[in-house]
Amino acid sequence: MMEFNKNYYSDLVDNYPDSIASPYLNQICLDLDRTFPQDPFFQEQNNLNKLKNILLAFSRRETTIGYCQGFNFIVGKILKVCESEVIKF
Repeated sequence: MMEFNKNYYSDLVDNYPDSIASPYLNQICLDLDRTFPQDPFFQEQNNLNKLKNILLAFSRRETTIGYCQGFNFIVGKILKVCESEVIKF
C-alpha cells in the first residue's frame, strides 16, 4: 500500500478519523511500559512512541486481527534492529 500511497502509514497514525476510536489503544498503552523494561532502548520515550505508533497502525490496518498481547515484544525486537518506524520507498 505504501508504494502507491506514500502517506499510508502516517494516515493510519496521525490522520485517522477521531470518530473511529481504537478499541486497542488502552491495551497498547498498558503494554508499552512492559516491553523490555530493563532495556535502555525502551526507556527512551521516543522509542516507546515509535512502538506505540506501529502497534496502533497495525491494529487499524488489520482490523480482523487488531492487537494481541505479545505483539509489543515482536515489534519491539524488530524496531530495535531497524530503529525506524517506517521504511521509505
